[in-house]
Amino acid sequence: MLNGIPSLIIGNLARDPEFQTVNGKQIARISIGVTPRVKKGGNWQDAPTLWYRVTIWDTYLAEHVLNSLHKGDRAGAYGLVTSDEYQGKTSMNMSADVVFVPLDRNDVTIIPRQQGGVGRPRQSDPWGGTSDDPSF
Repeated sequence: MLNGIPSLIIGNLARDPEFQTVNGKQIARISIGVTPRVKKGGNWQDAPTLWYRVTIWDTYLAEHVLNSLHKGDRAGAYGLVTSDEYQGKTSMNMSADVVFVPLDRNDVTIIPRQQGGVGRPRQSDPWGGTSDDPSF
């Protein structure tokens, strides 16, 4: 059962990514501001910015986020969104499976995963090899 709403958000980083260790696992946290456009009186204008606190649990992805993204960068994330209410305010939280940058606003360098390197564990292959594909 899902404990959140699967969502895709695209916005700008409010600050540099933060590094944290939780239960011995290295994670990254980012804040993404999303400013929707709304039409009022025939004119388009910015609506209030929605702020998402994004947690990246995958160590490999967290390392890339920490080394690649900075305050103000345009970025997106896909994952499960939950919200909390406190003192009349709403906190939007996301546990992200994917973090990316739009290629129309950012330059990127592809860094392939190394054999046996950091990241998700490799799945064993029934034919004797190894595979990065998940088992079904």
